[in-house]
Amino acid sequence: MLTMQELETLAASPLFGDWLPEELAALLETVEWKTQDFARGETIYTPGSFRRELAAILSGQVLVTRAEGELVVSLLTPGSLFGAAALFNDEEAYVSTLTARSACRVLFLPQASVQTLIDSQMSFRRRYIRYLSGRIRFLSDEVDALSRGTGEKKLSAYLLQHMDEKGQVQPGCSMTELAARLNISRASLYREMQKLEERGALIRHGRTLVIQRPEDLSIER
Repeated sequence: MLTMQELETLAASPLFGDWLPEELAALLETVEWKTQDFARGETIYTPGSFRRELAAILSGQVLVTRAEGELVVSLLTPGSLFGAAALFNDEEAYVSTLTARSACRVLFLPQASVQTLIDSQMSFRRRYIRYLSGRIRFLSDEVDALSRGTGEKKLSAYLLQHMDEKGQVQPGCSMTELAARLNISRASLYREMQKLEERGALIRHGRTLVIQRPEDLSIER
């Protein structure tokens, strides 16, 4: 049984936002699911070892990497989902490696359970399609950012894609991990950040990056 806090976290995820925590508890009684705890540093998925299940993070953080850990794709937090890439296809390899960045608890929904929810719950079906569409857009943006060439262009593209309505970017990972995600060296990342600061386009407050003038970020230069 999930705790109320876990139900609230799940209700805030992309797929279950139409249910209150109490309603979500009743919904989960209609399908099979399970939870599993992972210790910090423990591998959850690898290209050769994974489950055909949709997973939701209930607590903790999960790091998503590719190219044997050299490329950081994203950092997943409570409410984030993973596993959709393997759920309804016959590929023998998963697309990424997922590692617990902190102690975490994950809920797993088997393929059959997801199919039941798709067939029986219109709101779940609609949200699942929206979620997959969002993942396609996210991956397209990531590929575009990585293909921009210079460190300045890669960093600028990343900042423009991830800043919120206040112009703030919360990387959610270390600078070393962000550099790997952008496929540039750590030294290059700090150098490009310094250039943006000198132009007055960026201010750093700890791990929060504040975009002062988005128009000064270089993408097409």
